[in-house]
Amino acid sequence: MLAATFIDSKLEEEINDKGFVVIPNFIPKNEIEYLLNLYKENHKEKIIGCWNSLYDLPIGNGFTISEKITDLVNPYLQNLFKDWKFPVALFIVKNPGQNHESLIHRDDSMHDEEKIQYRQCWVPLVDITADNGALYVIPKSHKLFTDPRPMFAKWPYEHLRTRLEKEFLPIYVKAGDLIVYLDKTLHGSYKNVSSETRPVFQGGIMHKDATPLFTRYIKERNEVESYEVDTKFFFNKEFNKPVIDKKYPLVKTEKYKTTEITEADIDSYYGAFQLSRSR
Repeated sequence: MLAATFIDSKLEEEINDKGFVVIPNFIPKNEIEYLLNLYKENHKEKIIGCWNSLYDLPIGNGFTISEKITDLVNPYLQNLFKDWKFPVALFIVKNPGQNHESLIHRDDSMHDEEKIQYRQCWVPLVDITADNGALYVIPKSHKLFTDPRPMFAKWPYEHLRTRLEKEFLPIYVKAGDLIVYLDKTLHGSYKNVSSETRPVFQGGIMHKDATPLFTRYIKERNEVESYEVDTKFFFNKEFNKPVIDKKYPLVKTEKYKTTEITEADIDSYYGAFQLSRSR
């Protein structure tokens, strides 16, 4: 499988086991200040719960921000990964007082997941606390919830949320720390009940030879269409068009299928880990 892997074999072993790793002091304080100023210059919308520089800015602005973030971050990623690229980055700002909670989910599929894996990089620009919208993950969930998720498809396991809450692991990191999690790792974030915004930047890191896909769910046919695209496809919001431009070839069309997972399956899966730790 093509993936951008850690140079440090211990980090690579950890992420494949747990589904995530935390790397303290990823970028220095002066770089954080630059990114904070960049976010403040562009973040004007505060009446929505979660502001995203890819989706919530005019076409072109989000791409410019992405280039500025990636230019700054790439030298630091170079010290961590091999055979990698970091083509897209964006600000995600959780506004205070909007009662917004990112419910447990996995990210949309961006590749043929039988051949390619990507990893999400998540870096806060302020210290993360119990009040300002901490990211949480479910360790080892990538080995149980293995189905891909096309764009516009509802995550099919929301009915398991109450059971999954028992496995939530909040991650309280400092500004400039890096969280890396696998594409299939379940995660979410809590409400921001503080008085300040919670800005982070994030982006997918992937193998240098990986080709991105737009995997679109067609509800009426219960099918998934996969198109070979480039990074500007998303910044130009081509995914909102009912007909995709012919310059993006349709790679395949297939029925959308999901694996049935029950609360008993979760009990058994996580019960086995608890038993092994108690021995």
